[in-house]
Amino acid sequence: MRFSHSHIKLKRLIVLLFVFLAFAKAESQELQDSLQIQRKVYKAKRVTTAPKIDGKPFEKFWDQIPAGGDFVMIEPTNGQKERETHQTKFKIAYDDNALYLAAYLYDDDPESIARQFSQRDQVFTQADVFGFYINNYNNQINQTRFFATSANALGDAIVEGNRQDFSYNVVFRSETSINDAGWFVEMKIPYRTLRFPEVEVQDWSFQIFRRITSLNEEYSYNYIDITQGINTQYDALMTGVSNIDPPLRLNLYPYATVINDNFDGNSTTQYNAGMDIKYGINDAFTLDASLIPDFGQVAFDQVELNLGPFEQLFGENRAFFNEGTDLFNKGGLFFSRRIGQTPSGFSNVELFDDEDIIDNPSNAQLLNAVKVTGRTANRLGIGFLNAITDKTEATIQNTVTGERRTQVTEAFTNYNMFVLDQQFSKNSSIAISNASTLRNGSFTDANVTAIVLDHNDKNAANNYRGEIRMSNRFTPTGTNTGYSSEVQWRRTIGKWRPRLAHFYRDKNWNPNDLGRNFQTNTQTFAADLSYNQFTPVGIFNRFDVDFRVRHRRQIDPDLHTNTEYTLNPFFFTRERLAFGADFNFFSRNLNQFESRKEGQVVRYESGYFTGGFVSTDYRKKFAFDYRMGRFKRFDDAEESYDFRFSPRYRFSDKFLLIYALSWSKNNNRISYVTTADNDEPIVSRRDTHTVENSISGTFNFNNREALSLSFRNFWSRARFSREFNELALDGTLLPSDYELTDDFDPDANFNVWNLDLSYRWRFAPGSEASLLYRNSIFNFDNQGEIGFEDSLDELFTQPVRHNISLRVTYFLDFNDAKGWFKA
Repeated sequence: MRFSHSHIKLKRLIVLLFVFLAFAKAESQELQDSLQIQRKVYKAKRVTTAPKIDGKPFEKFWDQIPAGGDFVMIEPTNGQKERETHQTKFKIAYDDNALYLAAYLYDDDPESIARQFSQRDQVFTQADVFGFYINNYNNQINQTRFFATSANALGDAIVEGNRQDFSYNVVFRSETSINDAGWFVEMKIPYRTLRFPEVEVQDWSFQIFRRITSLNEEYSYNYIDITQGINTQYDALMTGVSNIDPPLRLNLYPYATVINDNFDGNSTTQYNAGMDIKYGINDAFTLDASLIPDFGQVAFDQVELNLGPFEQLFGENRAFFNEGTDLFNKGGLFFSRRIGQTPSGFSNVELFDDEDIIDNPSNAQLLNAVKVTGRTANRLGIGFLNAITDKTEATIQNTVTGERRTQVTEAFTNYNMFVLDQQFSKNSSIAISNASTLRNGSFTDANVTAIVLDHNDKNAANNYRGEIRMSNRFTPTGTNTGYSSEVQWRRTIGKWRPRLAHFYRDKNWNPNDLGRNFQTNTQTFAADLSYNQFTPVGIFNRFDVDFRVRHRRQIDPDLHTNTEYTLNPFFFTRERLAFGADFNFFSRNLNQFESRKEGQVVRYESGYFTGGFVSTDYRKKFAFDYRMGRFKRFDDAEESYDFRFSPRYRFSDKFLLIYALSWSKNNNRISYVTTADNDEPIVSRRDTHTVENSISGTFNFNNREALSLSFRNFWSRARFSREFNELALDGTLLPSDYELTDDFDPDANFNVWNLDLSYRWRFAPGSEASLLYRNSIFNFDNQGEIGFEDSLDELFTQPVRHNISLRVTYFLDFNDAKGWFKA
């Protein structure tokens, strides 16, 4: 590993950040927290026998447990007492193994209780929702949340501040029932699903949540003031829990898959087996490992025609890199799709005369991954992630001699993330993050570090945030060091909420080995002002209006590149109709990146964008979302139109179907074509036309079995004008005598078709079988004049990939396994 010396610029930034931190900590220690929160107290009762978990909490067991109640509305009328007709009661008991919870959600019109079926974690559908939130360290920041719906679906999530992560999955029991008085919940939450300290008397806090879908109302046990602070600060206190021991937390998830792939007359069958492991190192820290990972059933990526200067990025669909990774997002250094991504040399395979590529893997093979996460009793969060990908090689064959050779397209690579995050005061933290990428041989290594301060003042009225980052890339020819920073202040209380921010990225800032960033040598000054109406007024449940200004400059040399003004009003009515608008005006733009040449800008004239959207009431069987927009430049021919229409119909509480049509047309955009022999960029006017159709549907047999459909067809056409231009230093267009050659045509016709049909069966707690059929078709050519129908006809002349896979995952808890051995 190669390291560079610290630079004076970074030292100054660090000094400024720590001066700011010292001031913030002194303020929080000197003044008492003036955010006055009345915290209810509930005493849980220890029991010696466990209740039957059947969703009917009427047995004698529950008679001995005291009830909590007197819920308060979260929205729409924040602070209003619960309706007499819709009271909520709950009871909590515990023993040496688990927490037990009963909830009584009364409703004088049980026929109105929404009860749409859904699967694990899909709890916010058209069903009533009950939530039990627990904080086992009473730090007013973190929560573990357990949900149940009136249709007996369940879900769980972890929360830090305002961030809720449903990728968190543990094994707990929940059952519900409905009768003439309302609906009811019973839960058993084993201690293995929780992290808590090994002390005699526990210091826990909790919250109870209820959503009544038919009334469009939400309630909590302890009052939550939505105009200030964050929800986790408003937990009630739970007393009476003592003399319990954290159990051994060792869960195994062995899995086996079989995949048959058929493409262009070739059929292959692959068998895989592996295991995910979750081990509680102690009461605070958990180790997750994935041995011989298999991601054959992850959702397909939303691929588009990309003619811009930056790569297209996709969301993470692999569960291992979604669950419990919130710590790794501190500092913005971690983009998990880098792990196992397309090899860096995929498009640069060197061919000699009479050679063809016969195999060129599009993804590096992930060998294994492990992460350790947790937080100490002193509120120090620690996260470590390691992932290793194998060497990737392209295979090349000489068409005359038949001789084969290989070329390395990606080296054996070791990815590491390490984070320390110290929380202080009520909802503040300082963190240091480090991302390192180590590649075998002469490939580039990288090391990136960030320091992040996030401070909320004494009355949770103001938030101050600062970040500084340094990137080092180590190549065979030397070290490249870059810097970036962010500083922001925002008001977090009241109806009027201003924000000021500054973002800085020098020309060498590059975290892209394990992170993501595209725009360099740029700084942005931001100013926002929003007005928020949190409680009902007239026909509106709530509304807000946001005004934003962005002033952007190139750093070296200093150059004003763009200023942008945006106004976004949003309204939400009592009948759950949402609508809003976008008004955007921007000055002339000196684009630093379109030319693909450092220091060469492309000038775009000033213009405007206006658009709006409508979203109707999802409680009704038929609902729709609609969005449209119009873009136009002043004193220039570029313009665009776009719209999206997405109707949905709920045939029954078991069957929902959603269709979406997106259409856009952009004409006369100045766009990069190629680089001429004199290394100068060539540009011309480009017209693009895009149509996207998608269908998603789910039929729930029950809350453990579902049949799901996901379909997408994306078509985009690009046509470049044959009047080519070069660029003046100020980015304006100059005539060019450039002409296309027979072997290069920049026009594009891009069409992709993806269909997934899956059956999932959760046959036991934590265990699942899934059968997936997938087909895909892809076509890319240079027919820039082709229409949608003709392009679709051309698409169906391409070979179709058919893929069928079966995956079975079984949950094993070592606490249960000990009983097997005794037997």
